[in-house]
Amino acid sequence: MKKILLAAIVSLTALNSFAQAKETTIEVRGVAKIDREIASYLIDFALSVEYGEIEGGKSFEDLKNAFFTKAKAAGFEESRFKEDKMGYQALQLYREGSLYTLETHSPEELLKAAKLADGGGVISITGTRLTFKGQTDNQKLFDAAFRNGKEKAAAIAKATNKKLGDVLMITDYTPLDEAAENYFHFKQVADEYFYLALKFAAE
Repeated sequence: MKKILLAAIVSLTALNSFAQAKETTIEVRGVAKIDREIASYLIDFALSVEYGEIEGGKSFEDLKNAFFTKAKAAGFEESRFKEDKMGYQALQLYREGSLYTLETHSPEELLKAAKLADGGGVISITGTRLTFKGQTDNQKLFDAAFRNGKEKAAAIAKATNKKLGDVLMITDYTPLDEAAENYFHFKQVADEYFYLALKFAAE
């Protein structure tokens, strides 16, 4: 009896393995471009006593007053600059100084602010950044990526004389930030994409 039961189990396993071997699936990646809306532009200025040595050893207060006088003449009030002492320490400029960030919603104003820096390095731009508004229509991205993947799978099925069946698995590989930030250094911002891994049955 045990031998008969064992033989039946072996036969069932073999049939199941054969069925799996005959099963055909198509796996593709669906892609949708993310249309990011810019929320603001930021530009960071470093002022340091080390830089002041270029102009005859000026003190930090002298550098600071000169910078904000220049900024005001260009139309930027001192109140618009946010000081970041921790960010300054990250620059490894260990003498007295500080980092000041200006935020604007206008690319034209950003370029105007960039002119506050000088060629001698007394006023140095240490970073330029973009902030983006959070995604509000994730369903639209999902639908577009799914359609893209399904079209690819259908083309593969047709090329292999198969009929595209039901979707078997969907995996999202793209975490979406609520409000992402990107360093761009006055260059074109790279496109971002939403990805889905899709697995379809094929008959």
